[in-house]
Amino acid sequence: MRTPLLILSFLLLSVSALAAWVVQPFKPEPEPAALAALFPVGPEFDFDPPAPGSYPLHAIKTAPDGTVLDVHGQERQLSKILDGKITLVSFVYLMCGDTDGCPLAMSTLFEIHDASIAAPILNENVQLLTISFDPERDTVAAIDSFAYPITHADSADRKIPWEVLTTSGQTALQPIIDGFGQVVDRSDDQETLNHLLRMYLVDRNGVIRNVYGLGLIDPRLLMTDVETLLMEEGRL
Repeated sequence: MRTPLLILSFLLLSVSALAAWVVQPFKPEPEPAALAALFPVGPEFDFDPPAPGSYPLHAIKTAPDGTVLDVHGQERQLSKILDGKITLVSFVYLMCGDTDGCPLAMSTLFEIHDASIAAPILNENVQLLTISFDPERDTVAAIDSFAYPITHADSADRKIPWEVLTTSGQTALQPIIDGFGQVVDRSDDQETLNHLLRMYLVDRNGVIRNVYGLGLIDPRLLMTDVETLLMEEGRL
């Protein structure tokens, strides 16, 4: 009788194991970032960004307020511009010639701006904000000329909003760059402003949620973080 008992025990164990497997909750693999998929993999960023929502974006600090000038020369409060939209903030000066500086930030923003026509959720919830830290040369007329191709591009109304701003001078600018932590060195050649390349992700409530430097300004990574914020808000 031992053999039938052994067989019966084996069958009971098999059924128990199968039942335990069946009742386990199904855990799907994280979905790839839909917004990141808008951009091809480049040789300088040959990696897969993490799945959106699979990591936290901590509150770093509240973005500073200050008075800025738009392309029409109108004074506006930065906090009012940031309020209600997820914002990618970049600091540049228009005469920058460092390929690993402002031109890199601007080319990334142009990629996002152009690709956003395929993602209406960006147009509805996100904006780009570029602020000059060279107000002496980046006057209202200068930023208006720079922004003209952006605001008058084909289907501009279906792309992510993008504002280019300057300030009335160093007095108005300094609290803004200090508040963000944007480092600018004016001590040497005044024609070339030494600075650290930085881009900032600010949430709808005006809180900085991530800071990107050289090596991290990849549109796929930026959009994955944006998608993570949208998921945090329950909009995805």
